[in-house]
Amino acid sequence: MRKEMRDSRGFTLVELSIGMVIIGLLTGAVLGGVQMIGNAKVRRQVKDLQGLNSAVYSFYDKTQRLPGDANSDGSFDKDASVWTDLETESLANRTKKGPFGAAYVFDFADATKAKTTFREGNFITVTIPADVAKNIDTQMDDGLYNKGIITSAKDYAGTARITMNYFID
Repeated sequence: MRKEMRDSRGFTLVELSIGMVIIGLLTGAVLGGVQMIGNAKVRRQVKDLQGLNSAVYSFYDKTQRLPGDANSDGSFDKDASVWTDLETESLANRTKKGPFGAAYVFDFADATKAKTTFREGNFITVTIPADVAKNIDTQMDDGLYNKGIITSAKDYAGTARITMNYFID
């Protein structure tokens, strides 16, 4: 009977354990890589917003007016005119999209629009996942969706895409 057990085929517990360790290490590496990619996208989103903010102020330093402000009243007139002015000075490229696939849009919130943006002024808007917006708001501002330089029309709950507003002060 002892001889029959030695001749049987199969994996030993040690072999199974080694296999499980290898699977665990591979899973950990893949999940860690996904997290690193997500963090890199958030960092790029922050850098893009800061870069566009800098482009607006660089344009102002050169021309003594905001880009897209043809009547010099201190507000963006329309998105296309802002991009045209920034591209003319080689400060930004309209075709640039954020790391989450959405285009950047320049806008102005007057008293009426401030009901959904929670403040008045010039801003850049981009549509991103809610959890990413919360992360960016926490890094760059106060983490509250209805206060500060970063706002959104709704709370940062869930993972649905929301429109985040970055006000240019």
